[in-house]
Amino acid sequence: MGTFIRVLGWATLVSIAISVNTDTSDFDWNAVEPSWHLHYSPCYDGFQCARLLMPLDWLDAKPSNETVALSVIKLPAAVDCGDASFGGTVITNPGGPGSSGVRHVLKNGRYMQTMMDGEKHFEIMSFDPRGVAHSKPAADCYASEPARTAAAWQSRGFTNFDASADNLKYQKAFATARGLQCAKPGPHGYAIQEYMATASVARDMVRIIDEIESLHQKTLAQKLQHEAQRPITSKPANVARLQYYGTSYGTFLGNTFMSMFPGRVKRMVLDGVIVPEDWVAADWYNSLLDSEKALEYFYRSCFEATAKCPLTKSSDQSWHSIRDRVRTLLGELDASPRPALTQGGTETIITAGMVRSSLFKALYQPIDKFEPLAESLASALQGNYTLLVQNTGLGHPADGCTPKKPGEYNWLGLSSSAIVCGDAQDVTNHDEHYWQGYFEKLRDRSPEFGHNVAKIPFTCSGWKSRPKYRFTGPFSSPESDPSDKRERPSAPALLLSSWIDPMTPLQNAHRVSKRHPGSRVLSQRSVGHCALYSAPSKCTNRVVRTYMATGALPDEGAQCEPDCVPWEQCDDERTSLPR
Repeated sequence: MGTFIRVLGWATLVSIAISVNTDTSDFDWNAVEPSWHLHYSPCYDGFQCARLLMPLDWLDAKPSNETVALSVIKLPAAVDCGDASFGGTVITNPGGPGSSGVRHVLKNGRYMQTMMDGEKHFEIMSFDPRGVAHSKPAADCYASEPARTAAAWQSRGFTNFDASADNLKYQKAFATARGLQCAKPGPHGYAIQEYMATASVARDMVRIIDEIESLHQKTLAQKLQHEAQRPITSKPANVARLQYYGTSYGTFLGNTFMSMFPGRVKRMVLDGVIVPEDWVAADWYNSLLDSEKALEYFYRSCFEATAKCPLTKSSDQSWHSIRDRVRTLLGELDASPRPALTQGGTETIITAGMVRSSLFKALYQPIDKFEPLAESLASALQGNYTLLVQNTGLGHPADGCTPKKPGEYNWLGLSSSAIVCGDAQDVTNHDEHYWQGYFEKLRDRSPEFGHNVAKIPFTCSGWKSRPKYRFTGPFSSPESDPSDKRERPSAPALLLSSWIDPMTPLQNAHRVSKRHPGSRVLSQRSVGHCALYSAPSKCTNRVVRTYMATGALPDEGAQCEPDCVPWEQCDDERTSLPR
């Protein structure tokens, strides 16, 4: 069990972890030799894995031996690449930033393949970006597990942001200490954090699709037994083009790629859309547009579920009764945190901020998370905080003395900070008075979650590593051309959003769509983060399947219904967040 830090981050639903267990240790990535070309080995159960080398610095014109090795995984298509129904490779990024693409494909790759397969059959690929999970070098700022655990437990003293100037002085000092720790050069003589901004990852993707195309052509050539079988072509093959499905931060990566390399795009699906101008400005105000609506949905749906929701009482006249009881609990914890004991055998406290983090986390996937959230809140209202303590993820201190397994990914939050702060403008010169105003601004937008979300850019207040390669726009693309005309996408982008998203509101998709001619927005009438994660929907799947096969988009204003809702039995196959 990893040791969580409930501050500073986005990748674990505003509960960024310096140490989070996303165990994929049943495959030894170190046994896969890194190569400049894709050489796959069987891995896990029916998947294929490779490690692909990239230049460390894409802007360095001088010859250099400094490289990064990206871990790549794919779920092969149902047909081989020579079959007429082979639709190509779809690269997916799960967001975070800092979430493992390897873990994403292992958890959700088969669902996504079923979503897209029809008249065309696709292979599903992802990779761990620079510094992330199985890619090397790792953006891990700690040389040992005891050092990581010490930092994690020390941070427990900084979990309750009251946004006073005095408190923010301490918070900023801690963020600066962490920034200094992560700016130290690694064993290779450089800090990988300086090479993790999204521009470098987008450039990596250009090379990935080139290597995919090269491998496909090589495979086809090997299948031809005689020269006479070789197809006659009247013109050279077009350059390789990207087919992509990105969620959450993955939409910023996809938008960046489409803006930097529009002529390399074949299909672009952006789900749970980030407004790129807000991202690079380190401003998360607009992200909170629908956060309180999502929380209201929790209370409303709980009330309508009656006895299925343990928070209800027979005397409740409306959902407001449930909301008021939870608000009372939060107010009491704001005034006086409660003592508690962890399963790991240490003492701790339960704060209102920790409960709000649990609330916010559940809003991402209501179908799976509303019931356990309601159980933990109902217990807390009775004075039993055991379930809330379990939600904090605090492990046993002795875990820090145990060497991590080869496949464990214990630095997700550190990877996230490197990407978030690398993409954003430098905010290290802002003093505590600026941050005090910013925290209050976001709390005005969302009284329950504003402070939690304000912690994300606040992470960067002490971040010392500035990126070598950063793209700040314009975030736009030219009109598409299905004939693969040079410097134009093959099809417009398809943007997806849930109806009420706690972090990437539907409005974001419409804002971004205006910058990409011909693109369309499909709204899935579910509540949660991204259409893909919030609920299964056969309607949404049909739209995506048609788009991937033909480039055809839904009608303007199209909507899809989800197949499941919270509090009801849902036997449909569905995705899960790759945390």
